[in-house]
Amino acid sequence: MATRAASQESLNQYAATLEQYEAAMRYFTQQKFERARPLLEKLLHVPFPAIADRAARHLDVCEQKLNSKMHTPKSAEEYYTLGVLEMNLSRYEQAAELLQKAAKMGGNTAPIAYAQAALNALQNLVEPALEYLKTAIQMDPRMRWQARSDEDFKLLAEDPRFTEILYPEK
Repeated sequence: MATRAASQESLNQYAATLEQYEAAMRYFTQQKFERARPLLEKLLHVPFPAIADRAARHLDVCEQKLNSKMHTPKSAEEYYTLGVLEMNLSRYEQAAELLQKAAKMGGNTAPIAYAQAALNALQNLVEPALEYLKTAIQMDPRMRWQARSDEDFKLLAEDPRFTEILYPEK
């Protein structure tokens, strides 16, 4: 009888540990690393090696992500690069903030204006996308060729104003 009670207690402890791990993973997959970290830290000391090992691996990733967030960009180019990265990760709000800071720090360069056009196009914000694209092409006409094959602008493909920007009459 004592063995059965101990076995049931072990199963209950495993179920509770698994619930904690699942909660940590929900935060982890939502990229809420600061919330996942303490839950993963607690799991390092559970008597279930497979869960403790997985928690340790995910905790390492959390630490890397949190440490990389602490790096503050120092130049317009760094803000631009991070803005494009955030845009590629579909984190549009963060991308917009970073690209705006890049524009303020380094002036409105063609790549920054182009990235802002792409960001707005991805969000189906047609008017600002077209304005930024016009600006980028005025600064650097080579941007026209790039935009012609850029998938970020596919939502604008049917808009005649977009076509006019990319294929102006001579």
